[in-house]
Amino acid sequence: MLFRRVVKFTLNTVRHRSRQSNFQYCIDLVKNNDYDSYLTTLLTPKQVLRPAFALRAFNIEISTIGKSAVDSRVGEAKIIYWKDQIDQVFNSLKNTEQTARFNDPISQEIYLMVKHFNLSKARFSRFIEAKKNFLTIQQFKNCDELESFADFSNMSYILFNCLGVNSVDCDHAANHIGKAQLLCFVTKNLLKNPTQMVYYLPGDLLIKHKISQQDLFNFSERILRPKRQNLKNLAFDLCSRANDHIRCARNLNDKIAQNAKPILAGSISCDVFLSKMQKYDFDLMDPKLNSNFRTSFLIKLILAKLKNNY
Repeated sequence: MLFRRVVKFTLNTVRHRSRQSNFQYCIDLVKNNDYDSYLTTLLTPKQVLRPAFALRAFNIEISTIGKSAVDSRVGEAKIIYWKDQIDQVFNSLKNTEQTARFNDPISQEIYLMVKHFNLSKARFSRFIEAKKNFLTIQQFKNCDELESFADFSNMSYILFNCLGVNSVDCDHAANHIGKAQLLCFVTKNLLKNPTQMVYYLPGDLLIKHKISQQDLFNFSERILRPKRQNLKNLAFDLCSRANDHIRCARNLNDKIAQNAKPILAGSISCDVFLSKMQKYDFDLMDPKLNSNFRTSFLIKLILAKLKNNY
């Protein structure tokens, strides 16, 4: 109840300050596609709340590109579209006398953010390039390659720039949390969307646990049930690595600027997921894993807000 009031107050404040439908579009896109991220983003300091939702929306637009034969063609077109949009955003900044107008609401929000906070193009370009390269590879060779992809896709660095925070420790913590988030994402969706998650799974882990890509492409409970223990071991390795990253990030807590800590709140959803995995012995086939753990997530979000930690 308390958290609902906080959410309502925050959004009412946002809507009062900005009635632009572009911003509301970004909020709705995040809310409808990644509700946990939506709740986490509400903890963001007010001065960068609008950029935070714009970046989340941009992330969703890029990250939902799939890797099937059809998806890849659509994905390539989408990558070209967003590369052109980012180019136009930064080219428009050369005209300082007039505010540019974009038909795409996310592009318009990114333009306003870049203009207001004087951001560089490099982070946006790296993010798009990372996704473009992802479409061309068949498989990550190992966890290091997967985590490198996570770092290129990390939007927290841009929000630090918006806050005026220039800290190696903040970047280091964000790096660890971004890697943990991707590892948790892959584990969580492994059996929900196996034909897409298979591309994220490092080859060395599949070999180690005697699971083939074909097993996941031809996913069925009949095929994978004999390999239930193999899947548990695979999930354990992914979760252990994610947990190590969360611990490393939290060990830096005392070195993180107070106003930057809410940017790192993505660690909370990882923490809740990892606790759930441990509770059910990392068994991805356990139906209880599909139960809703949002109550514990909300409690931890509220505590993080009150204590200003992550």
